[in-house]
Amino acid sequence: MANINHIDKLTRSMEVPAAGTPKKEKTGGFENVLTQALEKTDQTDEIEPPGMEAAAAPALGEIPSAGLYLKDQSAIVSEKTDALLELLDAYSNKLGNPDISLKNIAPILEQINQKADSLLKESLSLGSGNTNLKEIANQAIIAAQTEYHRFQRGYYVS
Repeated sequence: MANINHIDKLTRSMEVPAAGTPKKEKTGGFENVLTQALEKTDQTDEIEPPGMEAAAAPALGEIPSAGLYLKDQSAIVSEKTDALLELLDAYSNKLGNPDISLKNIAPILEQINQKADSLLKESLSLGSGNTNLKEIANQAIIAAQTEYHRFQRGYYVS
């Protein structure tokens, strides 16, 4: 029969010590340096930086919004109508100037057409309480689309 006690002695000598238990056999310079460094960091943690002495943090409270302003639909339609009317005014001024060619006027007319389409989409979502604004927006859209189609058909070519 094999000697079981001999195997038991081998396994005991190969056992790894549990984590966190320091080995008492080899205490060298590294352990001393590490202990000193840890003591220094503990001391510096206790000293507060200048200007931070005994500053108590306030309790969390409501954070105010940064001026959040939501526009209602009538304000959006009003602004877009105003922008479209300004473009129509600039278009009529350029159309009346004989020094400006029709080729130079075409980009303004494309902007007018785009703004009229955008205004039409916005004005469709207006409620029944804004009938006057809706009527003004519709008249501006009709004027813009009429001028766009006249220009495209060549009414202003001489």
